[in-house]
Amino acid sequence: MHGSMLTSRVPYEEDMREVEIIKFIKQNPGSTTNQVVKYMGKNGSSKVTTLKKINDLIEDKRIRDEHNKPNGFHKLFYDDNNDFDLINNQLTKIEKTVDVMDKPLRKIQRLLEDQQKELLRLTDEKVPLEQRRKLVSEELYSLQIDYQFTYLHMIDIMFHVLSLHIDERIHSDKDLQILYTKIIKLMRKVSKQFPRNAKFTLDGIINYLGEFTSKKDIRVYAQKHNININLISDVIDTVENFKNEFLVKEH
Repeated sequence: MHGSMLTSRVPYEEDMREVEIIKFIKQNPGSTTNQVVKYMGKNGSSKVTTLKKINDLIEDKRIRDEHNKPNGFHKLFYDDNNDFDLINNQLTKIEKTVDVMDKPLRKIQRLLEDQQKELLRLTDEKVPLEQRRKLVSEELYSLQIDYQFTYLHMIDIMFHVLSLHIDERIHSDKDLQILYTKIIKLMRKVSKQFPRNAKFTLDGIINYLGEFTSKKDIRVYAQKHNININLISDVIDTVENFKNEFLVKEH
């Protein structure tokens, strides 16, 4: 992330005056600077403040100024392809999806927790393993893997891609903070949808990685192409340390 983001302690929020200016220019393409100043004056913004906001928006390439030299008019247009609004609008769409998915994901989580509690009860009562296995719902397991995990994986990929776009295309410190703040808030929402049995999930992944990296054909192919798959052991050590630090109390 951009260095200035790490040093600033108060994140920027979207400036509602800028939002209002953009809305007006969208509705009235080719508006002059004076028309925007007059409109914003009715909304309590001074001429100096409005002109500064217009200049900021032009510099950030969110609006463009087509200056008609003979009469000196500055005609303002909204730039449909500006990077900030493209990314910001995409994050808004993702947030709507996250909100819609909240109810079914919480239901799946409750079902998983109820099933886990029952399995623990039967284990304490020393019910035979075969009988306990009958309680495990394959349909519920499929909902977790094919529905919940797939959704979370797709959201995660979109966050990564948008972060790369922000790093490459956004140069304004203010816009960087607005977009990264929005991503962080969204990630907090998504984190609440993530399964609470994280330790169990990580244990399963670690076991799979152990089996995967021990396969002879995989090791031969990796060595042939100079890929050090033994480095995954460092990743596993990091995950194990994470489990001990944050998941030691998880049941």
